[in-house]
This record gives sequence, C-alpha cells and structure tokens, in this order.
Amino acid sequence: MDNWYEVRTTCDTNINVSAPISAIAFDPYQELLWTGNEKGRVTSHFGSGLHRYTSFRAHLNPVRQILVSDKGVISLCSDSVKMTNRRGLIKWTLSNEDTTDLHCMTYTTMPNSEILAAGKQHNMLVINVARGIVVKKVESESDIVVMRKSRLICCGANSGEVTLMDPRTFKVEHRVQAHTGTISDIDTIGNLLLTCGSSARHGNLIIDPLVKVYDIRTMRPLVPMPFPTGPCFLKMHPKLSTTVFIASRSGQFHVCDIGNTSDIHFYQVNTSSYVNAIDLSASGEMLAFGDAASFVHLWEDRKEAKINAYSNPIELPTIQTPPNITTSERSSLSLIGMPYYKEPLLSVWPSNMRFEVGNPPPKIDPDILNNMKMIDFVGYSPNPGNMKRNQVVRYSRKKHKDGTPKFRSEKERELQSGKSSRGPSSLFDNEAELDATSTKMPKYYKRVEIQYSRFGVDDFDFEFYNKSRYAGLETHIANSYCNSLLQVLFFTPVLRLITRSHIGTACTKENCLCCELGFLFRMLENARGRNCQASNFLRAFSTIPQALALGLFEPDEPDENTPYSMLIQNFNRFILEQLHQECNSNNNPRLLKSLPLEQTSHSMIQQLFGMQVASISKCQCETQTDRLTTSFVVDLQFSSKSHKGKERESKTKAFVDILRTSIQREIQQRAWCNNCQQYVPTIAKKIPKSLPPVLSINCGAGTSVPLEIWRTHDGQNAWLPERVSMDIDDDDILTVKELSSDAIVDINTSGSSKHANYELMAIISQVRVEKEIPHLVAFIKVPKSELESTSKSPWYLFNDFSVKNITEQEVFNFQGVWKMPVVLYYSRVDISDLMDTSDLPSEIDKSILFKDISISKHHSTNKKSVDLLTPEELPQPGTLVAIDAEFVALSQEETEIRSDGTKSVIRPSRLSLARVSVLRGEGAKEGFPFIDDYIAASEPVVDYLTEYSGIKAGDLDPGSSKHTLVPLKIAYKKLRLLLDLGCVLVGHGLKKDNRIINILVPPEQVIDTVDIFHIKNRQRKISLRFLAWYLLNQNIQTDTHDSIEDAHTALLIYKKYLQFKSEGKFEKVLEDIYSEGHKHNWKPTHGMFPTSHIEGSSSSYPALPEMLETNTTEISSEIIENQNSETSETNFSQNK
Repeated sequence: MDNWYEVRTTCDTNINVSAPISAIAFDPYQELLWTGNEKGRVTSHFGSGLHRYTSFRAHLNPVRQILVSDKGVISLCSDSVKMTNRRGLIKWTLSNEDTTDLHCMTYTTMPNSEILAAGKQHNMLVINVARGIVVKKVESESDIVVMRKSRLICCGANSGEVTLMDPRTFKVEHRVQAHTGTISDIDTIGNLLLTCGSSARHGNLIIDPLVKVYDIRTMRPLVPMPFPTGPCFLKMHPKLSTTVFIASRSGQFHVCDIGNTSDIHFYQVNTSSYVNAIDLSASGEMLAFGDAASFVHLWEDRKEAKINAYSNPIELPTIQTPPNITTSERSSLSLIGMPYYKEPLLSVWPSNMRFEVGNPPPKIDPDILNNMKMIDFVGYSPNPGNMKRNQVVRYSRKKHKDGTPKFRSEKERELQSGKSSRGPSSLFDNEAELDATSTKMPKYYKRVEIQYSRFGVDDFDFEFYNKSRYAGLETHIANSYCNSLLQVLFFTPVLRLITRSHIGTACTKENCLCCELGFLFRMLENARGRNCQASNFLRAFSTIPQALALGLFEPDEPDENTPYSMLIQNFNRFILEQLHQECNSNNNPRLLKSLPLEQTSHSMIQQLFGMQVASISKCQCETQTDRLTTSFVVDLQFSSKSHKGKERESKTKAFVDILRTSIQREIQQRAWCNNCQQYVPTIAKKIPKSLPPVLSINCGAGTSVPLEIWRTHDGQNAWLPERVSMDIDDDDILTVKELSSDAIVDINTSGSSKHANYELMAIISQVRVEKEIPHLVAFIKVPKSELESTSKSPWYLFNDFSVKNITEQEVFNFQGVWKMPVVLYYSRVDISDLMDTSDLPSEIDKSILFKDISISKHHSTNKKSVDLLTPEELPQPGTLVAIDAEFVALSQEETEIRSDGTKSVIRPSRLSLARVSVLRGEGAKEGFPFIDDYIAASEPVVDYLTEYSGIKAGDLDPGSSKHTLVPLKIAYKKLRLLLDLGCVLVGHGLKKDNRIINILVPPEQVIDTVDIFHIKNRQRKISLRFLAWYLLNQNIQTDTHDSIEDAHTALLIYKKYLQFKSEGKFEKVLEDIYSEGHKHNWKPTHGMFPTSHIEGSSSSYPALPEMLETNTTEISSEIIENQNSETSETNFSQNK
C-alpha cells in the first residue's frame, strides 16, 4: 500500500454552476464516480480519465450524501431525498414535514430496497427505494450526523456518542461515548469500528489526534491509531480487512494497518483548499477526494486501475446516422453540413476588424484620354479647361490616429453640437487579450505621451487610458522612468505603512525621499483612478549628489539606445539603500517578529527588504576575514558568455537554481591580505544568514544570455515560477525550490527568518520596439484587500498613466522580443503574520502649524503677517479654510510651428510653488491668515512672472528675502496635515493650484468657486476678479495682487453662494452674472458696481484686518490664462 499516486484532477469549468464538493461516492455497478456540490448539483465522471458523463441539478440545498444502487442514484440534502437514474431523470422525490434536517443515510437489511435516513431531527425514516415513500418512522434519541452498516447499523451522534442498532428491529444494542465533542466520521468492517471526532476543551472543540478502534462484539476499545494533523475522514479497505485510510481536512492522508500502527505511509493531496469528502472504490484500487475549490482528485495504486472488478457498461447516447441528402441544381448549399475543421473559418471575421481601402480613383475625362500622347510610359494631354481653378478631389483624412484620444474640449463641442463622438472610448476597446504564446505587441504596451491643447494638460483625456480604480503616474517629468518602480513600492503594503508613519514625524531633512514617497503614496491612495504625478519626489531625487554620481538621471533627450533596463535596476538598489539610511534611527520599531530583541537597531527598511549575508574571504595563507553585511537586492548571476559550455548550461538551468547560486556563491578574486601584505588570489564566499519578507531581484538585463533564457521557454510559467520556497539549514546551505500554487499553502514556515515561501508580486519589464525609445512597464499583483473585483485577475499592467487588467498568462509570456523583465519582487506569503506594524508611530506631529518657521536671514519676528494657530484652534474634520497659491516658472513653454501656421504645445512651462496662503474660514477669527509662506527656490527660476504672481527676484532667496521663507517640504507638510485633519479647502481655480503643488485633494474636501459659479452647458469659467466686482462690489487685483486677498475674496464669494442658496435665488443670480458678463466683455468697470443686479445686496463687505495688509504685488498664475482669454467666449480652462 505504499504506491498510491495522483492520476487526475478535474473541476467544473462553468463558474455559474461550480461550487465546493460536499459529497462523493464510487458507483459499485459501473465505472462512474458521483459527486455532489453545495449548489445541489450531482455530477458523474467516467473512468480514471474523469470524463464528464452526466450532470444535473438534484436539490436546491447542498448535497450531503450519495448512495448508488443498481436502479439509480439516491442523493440526500437537508430537506429532501431524491432518486434519479444515471442519466438524471427523476424517479421519485421525498420532501415533506418529516424531512427537516437530514444528514446521512444507509441501507438496511434489504440492500437496494430500503434505506434509513437520519439527521438532527426527532425521527429516523425508513424509505422504500422502489416507491419513494416512508414505510416506517423510528424515534431518534440524539442528533445523528453519520451512519455506516456492517452487521449492525452504526450511528455517530453530534454529542460524540456511537450507537449500534439492529438493522431489522432498529433497537439500540450498544452505546459507546467515543468523543466528548462531535463525531466527524466512522467506518466499520467485520467486527471493527473506527471513529474520529473532536473533544471539548476549555469551551472549544479540538480535533482529537487519535482514531479510536472498538471491537463490536465486546465493545472494548483497542489500541488507537495516532494521526497528528487531525483525522476527519475514515475509509476501510474493502479487501484488506485491517487496512484503513485516514485523511485530514488539509489533504494529508495515511494508509496504515490497524494491527501494526508503525507501518504507516504518508501522502499529500495537491489542493489549494480543504477536503470535504473522500471515498474508496469497491475494488480498493481508486481513492477520490473532493475539496472546497470544486476540484475532484483521483488517486490510484496501480496502472489501469478499475473502480469495480466487473462493471456493467454505461449507457451511451444513440448515434444518429446522417440523412441521405439528394441535391439538384436548385438545392441550397446550406443543405450540406460543414466538414470538421481545426482552423478558424473566414466567416468568423470579427465585425470590428475593418480596413481603410480608400475611395475609387476619379474617372478621367474622355477628352483627356482621346488627346493623350504617350512618351515612354508617361501620358501627356492638354488641359481641356473644364475644371474650376484650384479644384481638387475630396478625400477623407483620419484626424486621430488609432489609440489617440480626443481632447475633452473637442468631445464637449461635439456633444453640444449634437454630433456623436466617434472613435473608441478607451485605449483597450477592441483589443483582444494577449495569447499565451503570442509575440505581437498589443497597442496598450506602447509608450504613452501626453498631448497638449491650447487649454493645457487639463484638456487631455486620461480616462481614455485608465478605467480602473488604481492611479497611473504621468510622464513629461524628468526621470519619470522611475514610475514603474514607484508603483511596485506603493503596492508593498508594509512599506506604505512605514512611509505614512514617517511623514507624521518631525523629519528635518529637506530632500527626504522617504517623506516624498509617503506624500506620493497618500496621493495614490486618494486618487481613486485619477492620474497623479511624482514631480515632488523626482525633484527631491534629482537633488541627491549620490544619484548623480551613480548615473541614475535620465538623459535630456533619450534615444533608442538609452539603457532604461540598467537605470531602473540601479535605481532599485539606490532607493532601498537611501530609504534605509533615512528611516534608520536610534530607536527603530521592531516590525519583524522573528527579530531578536538585541537586534532592534535594524532599520524598518532593513527588516522589510534586508537579507543578512556573511562575507567570508580566505587567503592561500589560510587567513580568513569574516564580516556580516545586509543586502537589499539580489542580482541574478548568469554564466559568462566567454565560456560557451557554461553558457549553454545556464540556458537549461531552472530559475530557482540561478537564484540560489546568485545568493550563495563562491568566487575567486584578487584581494588585499593583511597577513601577506599584498594582493593575492582569495576565495570569497557569500552565505545568507536570514531571508527578507520582501525579496527584490535584479534580473541582470543588459547581457545577451538573459534575453535568450527568458525567450526559450513557452510562456506557460515554465521558467519563471510564481512561487518559490527558500530554506537555510543548520549548515548555512541555501535550498531554493519551485512551489506550485496549491502546495504553498500547506508548508508551514512558522514565521522563521531561515524558512520562507515567496509569491511573485511584481515584474518590471522593458518594452522596446525597433527604432523607438524604450520604456518601462510594471506588472503588479494587487493585494486581495485592494482588488476592485474578485472576478477579475489580480494582475494589472501599469504603463505610466495607462492601467489595464491583464491575465496571468500574459504576465508570464516573454516570447516577444519587445518585452524583457528587468526587476522582480517576491513577497512572503505569511508576511502579514511575520510583520507587526502596530509599533509604528501613529501620532501626527501637529506642532508645525503652531510654529513660525523661516530660513530667511532677514526674517523679522516683530513684523507678523499671519496670526498663527493655537493648539486650541486645531482644525477638526469639516473645518473651513480658504487657500490661494502663487507660482514661478522653472522652464519655458516648448512649442512648434506647423506647416499650416498653427502652433502646437509640445511641453508646457514648468511651474513651481512660490507662495501659499491659508486663512481661517469660520470662527471668531474668520478671514485671518495662519499660513503665509514663501517657498525657497531649489532650482533656477527662468521667469518670476512678477506681473502675474507678484513674486520678485530675491523673494525666494534665503540670503535676501524679508518674508517668511520655508523649504517646499515644510509648506507641503502643512497642507498635507490640514487635509489629514479633515479641513475643507475653499478657493478659486484650485484644480490647477493643487496639480502644481502636487497634492491630490479628495472631492469632498474642496470647494472651488470657479465650479460653483459656472453653468455646465457653457464653456466660460468666470474669473475671481469679475465675481468680486459683481457680487462683492470690490475691485481686486488692480494695483497690487495678493494671495491673501484672493483667498479672502474666494471665501466671501462662497459665503454669498450660501446666502443665495438659502434664499432660493442662486440660479437667477448666476444667469444674471453671465448676462452682465456678456455686456461688459467679462471686464469689471472701474468705479461702477452692478448693485442693482443683486436684490438686497450691500456695498459693504468685511475687509482684511489692517495688520495683515501688504504691499506686495501678487497675481495668481491662473490670471495669465484669464487675461489672455477674457475676450474669448470659448474659454475652457479654470481661471481665477
């Protein structure tokens, strides 16, 4: 009995009817295996191939047991018993007031004629199999959950008691209390009775680790059989009277002899779920398991095994002979059937596959053809003069290329004109899923570019590229090649918690990448599918000298030879090292449960990504040097190309073998020996001491060997495993094995740092098309807790701001020469149990709102332009604050003049935050600013936009500025804190302000007056200056422009909106504003206010406190667009 092996696994491929298997039984008369699932469906499979034979819906509730007789199949559920023939036709159904909660059934003394059904109900029912009626009711003293029959009927009760009944009189002959809890299963053969169940301990039910054995003749217990994993199912061998099969829910089963418990054979069912039912064939040659994942697993102990020694043939459908068809000249061709074919027919041409063939050539005038003279092969003819001057043949031109979206303003114009918008609504429309062996690149892998209209980036339709709930990252930012890795780090949940905790601390480093990463992650969390940009993170990254020295910056004008694969691998190593240094402190939280208390000095990044490696260098003089280092990234080491034999060998190596030799390796090199006092040949060894929770791997892209290795496999998960197991034994020998998707859940690593099971969570690949600039994409497996739909694949493709759900087969397909994996991320499957993030600092440092921080050397603390918040004024959720910001230009706009004279924007000017002001929006100090910060310039300013921003040269210089000057991080941190506290921002044109600040505000926390005072079917967005003139009788932005004044004005306008809304006249006032705007060409008339247009309006409004009046001339950068388009009726952008 030591040669059992699994031969077949099958499941119902129809997801609408598939459900966990709840009952299973072999047919003792035919070569059939019957299963019942929790949806009440009964299915039969033929032979060892488990070919589907019949399937039908027998019950509305889960099937609890199946009995097979020579006349048909009897199935039982909680409220009914049904008998059908083997084709599924119903013979009878029993369902009445006596069938309330049935659990089990068995034959009586008359096999195939009577059955006894019982359950958690008062009566057991004796049912006549031929007629389907209850012929007798037997009172039950306990709840019966399982029954078996040999010489007596053995009944297992829910109380743990086993009763033995006479099958003729149904009187109880013996009782035995086998378990203190419930009975899981019983089986009997000859004079032996075996039971398994649970016991009650401290109020909980614990599975007994023993199978109890009884002699039915004397009811004396025999020696029990141990089963440590918890026995739940028992099956006695039909031919070997002392052999028993014991199985657990996890799929482990033993085959042992009752008389010799030392002779045990262990097996494991390859299941990703838990086992619900088992059965053994009458021949004893087949064993079947049914699990909760709807899979049926068939095991055999020999080749050509049979269910029964002698089986009846199964009934097959009648083969209908095709009718004789007589054809004539008038017969339809459809009378003849289609022949068998293996390739798709031309008739299945998809309706969406159309090709532009062009118009037919115009007909040439006969006069031209009659007068034409041929010289060589060219024809010449005089012009007949019957065509109008400059007349050309009309032809259609496709305005938008395939895969390019229309601008939002263009779509809006089409909707207003009543035209239907043609073209796809998404980049993924009409795009079929990538075949597992396809080498053709789908269009959604192409490099995506942002197109700019005269209305700026807000006119670009990002939704065309992303229909998911996950945010993409924009391009057209220096070093935006990092987007793919930033997305991978975002979907590392523990790192996300670490960075969120870090931004709540009082970090003083100006260009801290951990802070910027935390700010970026907060944006991606709140985005809900909207596009984001990593401009602040990439700006801080570009200021780090080490990154420049390592060559991590993207060239200004990349070409087809730009090595993005090398850049992203070097950036992967750099960012983890940098985060480790920035998060390291004297009192690091202990996140790794397995980390010894004496090693709590390890940083949080070291605990998450760090692999402890012992470096041993041994000289020929036997001098040995040992040191312990931490490695954050594993570089895959392939054989050198110069060694052709080794190169061929590496191509046949498995991924796990290359990974093992890359982590634990031994090389010969020349190194300095202190004993020899010279450079001598030494043997260097790398020995891993611990395994990280998250394993980062650089694939060694850039050499020819990896390219061939990835592409010599069939794309069916053959070379790159989805799951791997790593183990470091007591001798520091590393073992790496590939795991199947089912086996991984059954290996218990117990949170050890030397035993780990990893699952692939992300792949970064370089996409390169011939003669085009390469780019990077990320394949990310979204955690289950963040999936937008459990019915979809968890894998998503992040191609900058293009996001698409893809299949697992597409992720592991590397057949195309255009895709090359460069970075892999594996995560431990037990990382949630391994890491404890409860010790992370959760308290947010709010003191930054109460401090007057300035890095200006000439900052005067006596002259206060703001009234700082006090701890008593700390904002609460819903607190109203008014905000406005000013900007300066760091680069000029890049444009090109087309051949038709039109100007096209290639890249808009890059703006940077220069000043931000925040005012109280309610309370006793309403209108008083508590933030008015100028932002120190960290990059050269090409244009201060003084006419529009009020910022002058020197205002942003710490050596000359007289204002409150702070680094960008301080100002950003204040705004981020206000949002986290739940403040609601009021302002005018905040959408563009927030974009340049690089902060994403949830819609429920922003009130934009440019949207409030706007009629949806009109393109005009009203300026703040005109609204102040019309609603408040104030002339603003005349001699001086001030962000405090703009924020205060927006607050007053919002208060007026609330007043109009409460009085029920807001719609009328809004129409009057548009009417008045047309009359005055949207320009306020100096010295005259339209008070007559607002009934009951007052010409007196709260002004700014005298102590806060300033003489700075400031205008928001949005005024640029407003003044340039005030005479245009089709202004689309949101202006102030």
